[in-house]
Amino acid sequence: MSFVSNAVMTGFSTGIALQIITGVLKDAPGYKPEGHNKLYRLGNWLWHVGDWRLAAALTTVATSGVWAAARAVRRLEPVALLIARVTVSVTVALPAADGVLVRDIAAIPSTPPSFTAPDLTAAPDLSASPHLLRGAVSVALVALAQAVGIAPSLPDPDGTRSDINGDFRSQGYANLAGGLFQALPSGGSLSRTGVAVSAGARTRWAGVVSGVFLALVVLLCGSVAERIPMPVIGGLILVVGGELIRGKRHDILLVLRTSWMSAGAMVLAFVATTRLPLQQTVILGAALSLILYCAQAARQAKLVALVRADDGRWRTAEPAAALPPGEVTVLDYAGSSFLAEPPRIEAQLPAPTGPAARC
Repeated sequence: MSFVSNAVMTGFSTGIALQIITGVLKDAPGYKPEGHNKLYRLGNWLWHVGDWRLAAALTTVATSGVWAAARAVRRLEPVALLIARVTVSVTVALPAADGVLVRDIAAIPSTPPSFTAPDLTAAPDLSASPHLLRGAVSVALVALAQAVGIAPSLPDPDGTRSDINGDFRSQGYANLAGGLFQALPSGGSLSRTGVAVSAGARTRWAGVVSGVFLALVVLLCGSVAERIPMPVIGGLILVVGGELIRGKRHDILLVLRTSWMSAGAMVLAFVATTRLPLQQTVILGAALSLILYCAQAARQAKLVALVRADDGRWRTAEPAAALPPGEVTVLDYAGSSFLAEPPRIEAQLPAPTGPAARC
């Protein structure tokens, strides 16, 4: 993952934020957009505004409005999402909202997951391994790529660099332990991180505390949580996704100002994220980064002349267009020796002149 360039990661992270938004378009106004491409789906959603359910759309707008109002108050900013969720869920007349509730999708169990140990006495059956391997690698790639994308998007508050290897190990440990409790594969999430940061999270303990409270909510208030309207959740996720894209605007402008190749790689990574499966996008991003590095390294290859100054030291200068006869010319080459460099370097070599000139 260290070989993925900042331009590609910016396009990938922005595409993930767009996926977060398109994933709740159906829940927000009650209209399910068509199409596999995320950009096309977003356009289809906006085009069919007349097909939106009025009650669901108003609930989504109200949720976003309450969030914005609470966020405008400094003391309420950390809990703006919670205030919006509770206020709109309690205020809206649920039977008249004509919207889907959480319980219409799935019931929230009031019991903790049970421990299930693998049967070590039976002989292992590896017949399913070839079929599971591809999916397991795909899930791992997506989870790790999202973890890498979170670090530059939301750096540590104290200014220290994130330990990516430590994040990867932690995800591995969590998945090994979660497999014993029927847990889904866990990994980094831009949406969950955005919610945590907007709620005032500052250290890793925020994840531990939120996990404890989530367990208490499931065990004690599961039936209440089932009555939350899906348009409320959709409105909050739209807000979170929009904030994530807004937070990437400086990185996007920086890449656009860097070079046209970096900008092209960023746009291609973004488009690939909206169209291809994430695991394929990760591999494409790594390949794009390597191609971009080779192209930029070849462009940076340079030939300079070394000229001895009066104090005896060597200084660099632009090489002459032609080698003067009877003089020694010292040239220095700086580059990575890629295959694309020799033609450029050859074009920069000074031409020999005169019968005694040699290169």
